[in-house]
Amino acid sequence: MEGWKKTSAHITESLKKVDGFIYRDSAVSEDGTVYCILKWESAEKQQAFRKVMESDDFKKENEGFMDIVDMKTMKSETLQVL
Repeated sequence: MEGWKKTSAHITESLKKVDGFIYRDSAVSEDGTVYCILKWESAEKQQAFRKVMESDDFKKENEGFMDIVDMKTMKSETLQVL
């Protein structure tokens, strides 16, 4: 868990540089599943970031994150804040 906390803090700092990013928080369930909530200015900016995540530059800068996340099994749900 300590490794995740350090990696999670790095991810949040990295995201602060991304256009449209507002907020990120995470939690871990009893079975060890990690849930992250990210708030974006718009769905379009969030989708643009998803494409950035697949770039070699992002993967290099966020090696710890990319070692943990399996993009093939990662699930994403977009919610609209009212």
